[in-house]
Amino acid sequence: MAQHTPPLSTPHTKDFHICVIGAGISGLRAASLLSNAGFKVTVLEARDRIGGRVAQSSQLGFPIDLGASWIHGTQGNPFVDLARETGTTTVACGAVESICGSDGVWLDAGTAGTYYEEVWEVLEIAMERSRAGLAGEREGIEDGVRMMDFVRDEVRKRAAESGKLEEEYARVMLQIVEMWGAFMGDDCENQGLKNLALDAGLGGDNLLVASTFKDILNHLLLQVESRRTTLRLNCEVTSIVKRPTGGVDIEASDRFQGSFDDVVVTAPLGWLKRNSHVFSPPLPPAISTAIQSLGYGNLDKVFIKFPRAFWDDTQEPPSATGASGGTQNPLRPFPIESLFLSPNYALHTNPAKWRTEIICFSGAPGKYSQPVIMFFVYGQWGRHITGLIRGMKQDSDEYYRILDKHFRPYYSRMPNYRPASLDCKPLQYLSTDWQNDAFAGYGSFTNQPVMSGDCTEHFRVLREGIGKDQGIWFAGEHTSPPGGLGTVTGAYWSGEEVAKRVAQRHHRCLKDMESI
Repeated sequence: MAQHTPPLSTPHTKDFHICVIGAGISGLRAASLLSNAGFKVTVLEARDRIGGRVAQSSQLGFPIDLGASWIHGTQGNPFVDLARETGTTTVACGAVESICGSDGVWLDAGTAGTYYEEVWEVLEIAMERSRAGLAGEREGIEDGVRMMDFVRDEVRKRAAESGKLEEEYARVMLQIVEMWGAFMGDDCENQGLKNLALDAGLGGDNLLVASTFKDILNHLLLQVESRRTTLRLNCEVTSIVKRPTGGVDIEASDRFQGSFDDVVVTAPLGWLKRNSHVFSPPLPPAISTAIQSLGYGNLDKVFIKFPRAFWDDTQEPPSATGASGGTQNPLRPFPIESLFLSPNYALHTNPAKWRTEIICFSGAPGKYSQPVIMFFVYGQWGRHITGLIRGMKQDSDEYYRILDKHFRPYYSRMPNYRPASLDCKPLQYLSTDWQNDAFAGYGSFTNQPVMSGDCTEHFRVLREGIGKDQGIWFAGEHTSPPGGLGTVTGAYWSGEEVAKRVAQRHHRCLKDMESI
């Protein structure tokens, strides 16, 4: 972005200069609001692009989201309106009725849907218990209590009350509950019950962004450009120094140096965990404790492109051998979202029986329908998979061989799979590796593991920053208001919230603040 002339100040108003570190969702939103309020704004971005953990690729021959790809919840979500304004195509994904069991046999849709809905009922009970404890309405929950311990007790109680076969019912229910790991970017057993309610999202469907976040990102960038803000790419901040006389000095690896009235740090939580040395003087103990106590998960994606979507030739799920059954109906695509429960059929590559879930892009509308299956990998399995191929060329035979060895057990359970058919042989693999990305903080998004303390307080001190006295603020999904933790919506809201605080500090009014 070119240097622009800053907005004119009124005769009695100082032309305050604000530095925004990071050109992700939160940074772009904060910059646009602040510059529109008359502040001079400089955005420093370490990457050679905007977006942060929102990024796209066309390596498969069509655009895909490598990072964030969902709009979580439609009720009160500004991204629903942003998608509409930018012509972004989304697909509503409700209850999952496509579940492959541990034996490789697909549950019938009715049974799968019933299990899935009941799992969410159990999770809501767990959240209600957490809410009551956090609000002081019931006895508080100890830091070491795991979410899964509470869920196991609730599932056994339900089995006893309903007269269901406890062993089979509990096995399937608990395996489906493990999908919560994809929301947290970590294994479910690591998540605490005490702060679970803080992860409750917005109501309404989750929307898969079929056309990618590209148009929304460009829209946010145009808002920044129109507010006469300076953006510097390839500018990794290495020093944030609070001057005793007021103001903040910034240095970056590209020899950038600047002095500002305030700085808004939108770097991910994982980056903050590893870069406390950047701040001088050191951050206050409460902020350092919050940064180190909160969890930071890893969620990566493995895309597999086929010659054609062979799995869409039937509306029936496959049998244990992968053969299709039922009436042929090529006009009915396979469901967009499916779960693979802990597999007993892939012990040579997955002895820990890590579960996974997939997105079938063949179910996307119009030109976004593609013969691609995307696997979510996270926690221990995510670290294992990405570690196997790290550093390899993505078009190498070894890269292909390793990934195909590990993912064939799953795609071979799809309808109409035939080992000898060329339609069933992957053309290309593409894997992300956010957990090896320094600017992403070697991970994906925030969560709340056991022994993380009072996360309500952690989020409060991060939102407040040390801005009122020292002009250093924080924004990003890890500082989101309730309902947005770990999401693009949360990042967007945090950009608004921090802009509001900066403006109040300098007695300015913000415009275009419909969501605050």
